[in-house]
Amino acid sequence: MRSAERPRAVARLRATLTVLLGVAVMAGLVPATASAGVLGNYPLILDVDLAPNPTCHAPVRGRLAVYFPPGAAVHTDVEWRVRAGDEERRTGRLTMQGSIATAEFELPYAEVPAEAELRVDARVLGSAGLTSDFGKVWRERLARGCDPVRVVAAGDSVVWGQGLDHDQKFPYLTAQRLGSATGRGFEVHNYSISGAVLDAPELPAGNDDSACLREKYPQDPDGDGEMEMGEITQNMPDVFCQLEKAGANARAGGYGIDLVMLDGCVNDIDALFGIPLGIMPGTEDLPAAVQRECSGAGAEAQNPARNVPFFSGRSAGYGGRGMREAIEKAHSLPGHPKVIVVNLYYVYSRKSFPVSWQPCATDGLTAEQASRCRGLLGRAAERFEEYARYSAEAYRQAVEEANAKSADGPYAVATDGLFTRENAVLAENPKLWSYPATDRAASLRAFACPAMSSNPPQCLVAAIGHPNVEGARQYAENFLLNPRLRSWFGLGSEPQEQGFAVSEVSGPPGLTVSFDASVAARRGGQQFEWHFGDGTRTTTSEPVATHTYYGRGPNLPRLVAVDGDGKRTLYEAPRPVVIGSSGA
Repeated sequence: MRSAERPRAVARLRATLTVLLGVAVMAGLVPATASAGVLGNYPLILDVDLAPNPTCHAPVRGRLAVYFPPGAAVHTDVEWRVRAGDEERRTGRLTMQGSIATAEFELPYAEVPAEAELRVDARVLGSAGLTSDFGKVWRERLARGCDPVRVVAAGDSVVWGQGLDHDQKFPYLTAQRLGSATGRGFEVHNYSISGAVLDAPELPAGNDDSACLREKYPQDPDGDGEMEMGEITQNMPDVFCQLEKAGANARAGGYGIDLVMLDGCVNDIDALFGIPLGIMPGTEDLPAAVQRECSGAGAEAQNPARNVPFFSGRSAGYGGRGMREAIEKAHSLPGHPKVIVVNLYYVYSRKSFPVSWQPCATDGLTAEQASRCRGLLGRAAERFEEYARYSAEAYRQAVEEANAKSADGPYAVATDGLFTRENAVLAENPKLWSYPATDRAASLRAFACPAMSSNPPQCLVAAIGHPNVEGARQYAENFLLNPRLRSWFGLGSEPQEQGFAVSEVSGPPGLTVSFDASVAARRGGQQFEWHFGDGTRTTTSEPVATHTYYGRGPNLPRLVAVDGDGKRTLYEAPRPVVIGSSGA
């Protein structure tokens, strides 16, 4: 082909790809409003599996999955490549017979670096040797090592990391930090899925977790239990099923697990109609709903929301087992791993105003309607804040109960990302995705939600309210401050003395509490970051602070003391400050 003709031919190829996308829009596979910017990410690398990784002495077998729905109908040819630095390690071709196509490759042990980042991407092959641009890059760490820190993640969209690339999710970042701090390297298996309930008591039949191994889920196209399409909301597999699959894979692979990261029960209550609005049957009393779903106590004989005519975790996740049972099941996996339970952040808070009030100023609303609109949003903010505090206390109690029953010492801890109300959606310093189609997985959902979701409009904007890149990093950084976690991995010892004193542990709304961190100061603390457990914080140069509590329920204070070298040490009160009725 003459060089003068090549630019025109490339333009024709791009036009052909645009037509393919347009066909997908017309067929309802992707909304037209989401099509802008989507094409540049395709063909999309959906997943890359490397095994073993790290490798001790064996060659590494690789398997990649390419996602390109527009190419399925015309059996588009796709070229893929694997690079390390500027060097191309492997390349190949495949033909799209369906939305997903796979390819395998192998790297001999001699070609495996001590540690490197592999970059995998793909492009469309046209006629006469023409090609499109390469799509979005998948980044995968490859290393040598014989005893990696093995981390399993199980839970809902929070642990899944809705809207993030796989290497930006906090289970990955936590494992990466542990692997670096211990010098062991790391390996992550994430079995979570957006929309998962903690326990679906009637799924599978008889609540038989072992039957989960026979189930097939469209979000898991390769059947390995790790949800390549976990962005697409689904109630199942629930957390207990996820743990069952993690255990089966560990036994089949002959390895033990070091750490399990868990969350759950937000979808059992319903994050849209239950927590913020309280209009889902059985969620009017939010502390009671937390007790039922997070603690596994208080369910009625029949689910009052069993017949709701829309997608909701409440239809599957009502009642059943609580977080303590999930913690115990996680610890029973091969290797008897330690367990961290992940506290929720403030999804929506009173600091989300005034931005979130803008819809209440829409032309056509009467003054009464606008006032009612603001009142509903205000109540939703209060209920989200309430849920964050009550669920954290339910997790803390579940951890205490599990540890108390343990014959080999404490093995679980409830961990916190130290988020504040200012980090909520639309607040002044958001650490969450606040707008649709701005996250890293929007292009995947643009095709996959209409094809796979029972509620595509909700699915397309599902990343809103989940930790963004900075939020996921904050989770991981603060997890690594936890003294119990650090002691488990030889990174320090648990303090034998509480780092600060609390003047009051209960009282009515308006209670003012004094805090004294003289102990933390004696240990070298020079700056004191107080997290009061209600979404507020302050920093002092002296080891004292006061705070007034207004919202009813539990508030667990925490302190991060910073010494002269910048070292940060986390202290946690042994019990929450309870305002009014504890509820949970």
